[in-house]
Amino acid sequence: MTTERMIQTPTPLGVRIPAVLALLAGITDVTSWILLGGLFTAHVTGNLVLVAADSVTGTTPHMAAVLALPLFVVTTIVVTAIARKLAGHDRSITRILLGSQALLLVIAAALSFAGHASADPQDGLALAIGLFAVSAMAVQNAYLHLAYPKAPSTAVMTGNLVMATIAAFDLIASRGAAATARDHWRDTWPLLAGFIGGCFVGAASSTMFGDHAALVPAIVGVAVFAGTAIQRKGLSDV
Repeated sequence: MTTERMIQTPTPLGVRIPAVLALLAGITDVTSWILLGGLFTAHVTGNLVLVAADSVTGTTPHMAAVLALPLFVVTTIVVTAIARKLAGHDRSITRILLGSQALLLVIAAALSFAGHASADPQDGLALAIGLFAVSAMAVQNAYLHLAYPKAPSTAVMTGNLVMATIAAFDLIASRGAAATARDHWRDTWPLLAGFIGGCFVGAASSTMFGDHAALVPAIVGVAVFAGTAIQRKGLSDV
């Protein structure tokens, strides 16, 4: 087995893990956007647009947006190094990476109680909360690329939307006979539903809980880690 195929596709779990992670990404992205001055923590390349626009207009760029991409890259490198070290131990990698994601989100949530971060998104507290969330999303995306032969996107939905639209058209045109279209529809609609649902949950949480809305992605992250650990333990006992 080569290191590139170090983790087997978790077929017993199907698309459920990516769909729930898409939900988590949507929650995390919207809460950071609303509470941390328009910072993208999941759709991290979106920060390039903001930084470029600020540079041209002479606006002081959001420091978290400037640091988000290099931090995302560094976190991905660290995660990949860990995964390569544990080549072949797919359960350990899943446990470590999803556990790390949950821990990073919990730290961000804990920091949200240290002050009123949304009052000054350029403040050090807001910066720390945002960057912990960015690191968590980097771990999530790296995990998907390491765990799935065809990594689904849980943060950028454009490709999923296009695939789902084409699949829906082909299914309608073939009256449900197109097997490939059925597979593509089955693989993409849960991701779209999860992310869109997560965006609404994140918006509602930010309105209801203010800065403490960071608790919501932390709770979901812990639940994903715990649920996956329980599921995989059950599979290993079969």
